[in-house]
Amino acid sequence: MIKKVFILHNPRIRGIEEERTKIEELLKSCGKIVENSPEDVDLVITMGGDGTFLKGVHLVNHSKAFVYGVKYGKVGFLTHSGQDIEKKLKKVLSGRFKTSKRILLEITVKRNGKTMKDFCLNEIVVFRKGIRIIEVSVLNKKEKIFSRLRCDGLILSTPTGSTAHSLSASGPVVSPDTECLLVVPVAPHSLCWRPVVIPSKEEISIEVSPEATIAIDGQREIDVGQGDKIVVKKSTKRVNIIIDDDAFFSKLQSKFHWGS
Repeated sequence: MIKKVFILHNPRIRGIEEERTKIEELLKSCGKIVENSPEDVDLVITMGGDGTFLKGVHLVNHSKAFVYGVKYGKVGFLTHSGQDIEKKLKKVLSGRFKTSKRILLEITVKRNGKTMKDFCLNEIVVFRKGIRIIEVSVLNKKEKIFSRLRCDGLILSTPTGSTAHSLSASGPVVSPDTECLLVVPVAPHSLCWRPVVIPSKEEISIEVSPEATIAIDGQREIDVGQGDKIVVKKSTKRVNIIIDDDAFFSKLQSKFHWGS
């Protein structure tokens, strides 16, 4: 039962305040409480593009909350059209909606006895700092996946993230309900290295030399260097995304002209 709702909007979009007011009024007319904080809400509504949606996912702090994105940005692959939004939201508020429980990645960075942890829905991007190329080694518990790969960076992506940064780096398109992880080199200085798909149960260790920056869903950054221990694995948590339909390849066609 949805009772408490938090609205996250992108203030840089022209006219978004007026649209937010309309949604707030709709929520209140349906007997819902519009909160000023995402703490302990049942539903987070995002208004913007995929970046705003990802911010909303990072605000969710318990496993039963839902995230619903309304597109006011550019691509909006994770969001839904604002057309007939009142009708769509009334269906959501009455409990008549479909959900997709998406896997998350957990990242742990250990340095000098200190541990930093974070998570992502789309991807973790390990990228060089400055102009100097980096060497990256990627290992699971049994063997090396990439050994001393010289490149600009490396992407570890979920299936949801396969249509985001990974797609731009020629990674494979993966249906979002698939249980797997993607390991995608960025501009490898070699003809031998290609993206790979591995089981989601794998725990990945990354070694970087000399130094790099880790971008997490394009929302946060962690600087890493030689000697830091970086571990990425599937999180025990998932995020509940409300979807209008499950026509993944139809959306690929409409957003990215798939098969045209």
